[in-house]
Amino acid sequence: MNFRSLLIPALITSIATAADVPQTTLIPAGKFEMGDHYGFVDPKHGGDETPIHTVRLDSFYIGIYDITTAQYCEFLNSALAQKQIEVRDGGIYLAGGNDLLCETRKMSPYSRIDWDGSIFSVLDGKEKHPIICIRWPGAAVYCNWLSAQKNLPLCYNTATWDCDFNKSGYRLPTEAEWEYAARGGLQNPYGNFPWGSDADATKANWPESKNPFRAGPQPWTTPVGFFNGQLQHKADFNWPGSAESFQTSDGANGYGLYDMSGNAWQFINDWYGRDYYAYSPAENPPGPAQGSLLQDGKPYRGMRGGNWYNGENGHGRVSNRNPSYYRGPKDPDHPYYHLSFRVVLPVDAESRPVIKPTPVQKVARGGGDRQKGGGDRPARTGVPKQVRNDAAASPVQNKSSFVLSSPEVADGGSLPAEFTADGAASTLPLEWKGAPEGTKSYAVIMHHVAPDMIKWYWVLYNIPADVQSLPKNVKSVGTLGNNSANNRIGYAPPMSKGPGQKTYIYTVYALSEKPELSVPPERVDRDALLAAMEGHILASAELRVVYSRPAGVTTDQKGDNRDEKRREEQP
Repeated sequence: MNFRSLLIPALITSIATAADVPQTTLIPAGKFEMGDHYGFVDPKHGGDETPIHTVRLDSFYIGIYDITTAQYCEFLNSALAQKQIEVRDGGIYLAGGNDLLCETRKMSPYSRIDWDGSIFSVLDGKEKHPIICIRWPGAAVYCNWLSAQKNLPLCYNTATWDCDFNKSGYRLPTEAEWEYAARGGLQNPYGNFPWGSDADATKANWPESKNPFRAGPQPWTTPVGFFNGQLQHKADFNWPGSAESFQTSDGANGYGLYDMSGNAWQFINDWYGRDYYAYSPAENPPGPAQGSLLQDGKPYRGMRGGNWYNGENGHGRVSNRNPSYYRGPKDPDHPYYHLSFRVVLPVDAESRPVIKPTPVQKVARGGGDRQKGGGDRPARTGVPKQVRNDAAASPVQNKSSFVLSSPEVADGGSLPAEFTADGAASTLPLEWKGAPEGTKSYAVIMHHVAPDMIKWYWVLYNIPADVQSLPKNVKSVGTLGNNSANNRIGYAPPMSKGPGQKTYIYTVYALSEKPELSVPPERVDRDALLAAMEGHILASAELRVVYSRPAGVTTDQKGDNRDEKRREEQP
């Protein structure tokens, strides 16, 4: 018997009233301008929060809190009793299936789920903390189980993991539903966080938070809804910190949702599509039919909301998009100890027009975030468009003054052949200005987004803070990392496989401290440097150039020799 056939109402009526059903609240139908209103460009995956586009959504219910460990444990024991799941080597799977749903403590030291061979239980007193160490299928299966408890239709086909958006059962929120709900109705102006734009660490479990759960063994989650504005007491929570009390601020948004920033990332239903905003439907967008391939060549589901573990404000900006590939310095092998989820229940989904995931469209990113999509993209001033004419009204520092340029080519211009494998293979001279106060060093990366992967040609870090430019064929400045052309140290000039315009991106990062790397320079690739800089990037600036290789020119030994010569000249 399979999971779907087991979860029929006739089999679960005896336990329907016993389930700890998540609390939800109604989100009214409406529209909003989805995307980043503050000019942020993620250093790892570019301007994927643009173009800003108008989205209209039908009403839906959403969980006020993340699903807790106790709630998920109840599901596991219910599914186990009906022989729907099984445990293998500490991992929980659908009976006879290969998709990992959740880890027990035997599989991961960070899991809060214990398995004694006959029953699941919660460890470490974390009943009210968000469930962690789960995978996306584990969240989808929970939604199916919860639907069965309420005699609602099941949304997920567990053989294909397709979601039926025209069923009014529990499912994960779409990316648009999540952001619309997370904004809490705040649109004038749009906020940077669920409650507004004040980066207040007493409202959320961010790395900057001083809350008393940030002690002892990781993961440092807090109970769901902990940041409610009350004075909390150690006697009530038995937290590991020494403080006897902790004063929280109210981190709920306008819809009364908690932990929409920080604590634990939340899985969404959508595949992560880097360019999806450029072709997203305007009505109830269901996400792309396929996900963008990440550095390991695999697609990943999206996650939203930030976390307790890393990044400025825990990456908890309300518009922040992230594929679940990114989990820490050891991507994609870092623990799933800061991912959770909350549920959505659509209203009268059967009466809606048929909704299917959006076919993937190719998007030319040469223009970067200056593209137009489903709505107009405001100029990247770093200021919300509602207050663009009043700089003092912006709650976020305007970082648009940090600019990268070159005396050899304008932004968006054609890269001279001298700086490619078709010419002298020189490094491009660069200049920058307007770095934020507190900059201690710089780093430079040159990369190209190919259809199947990200390629990098130049990694240079530990550039002193008093350096404001790099000459052509720079030497003895900073430390060189490797390149993806040959995985060896040094600059690799672009060596396109054929004619046609390619876009190359130079990025300079202003850092609050030098990146700490535990590997030698020849092993410092783009990902390693980005991971080492995480949490220390004060600002970044890009210079985009294009190059069209002359027709008939192909990569040959001459180009390879030029590349070898460049590597020998590097310090």
